[in-house]
Amino acid sequence: MGEEYEMTTVGDWNPELSFELQEAFALVNREVIRLEDRDTLPAPPIEAIGVVCGVLTMNDEIEILVRFADSMEQLVKTELCGDYLLLNDTGAPVSEH
Repeated sequence: MGEEYEMTTVGDWNPELSFELQEAFALVNREVIRLEDRDTLPAPPIEAIGVVCGVLTMNDEIEILVRFADSMEQLVKTELCGDYLLLNDTGAPVSEH
């Protein structure tokens, strides 16, 4: 304890980024993949694809639920933007969330 650690972030990390309700509902049924699986694009295996399957509000914050083949993820917007890629209808990543 008491030691300082240096942390480096990649990209624009904004911890105050949050979903608007309509924005979160617009993501329902959209596909996402984790950043570590981006090398499988443009045809990721089914195990790597998650589907946004729900929206919920926890502690005054709107979150989305993403269902993967083996797990369920509950994400705030900063997590979605920082750790996942949103896919378009052709399976290519969308440039912005």
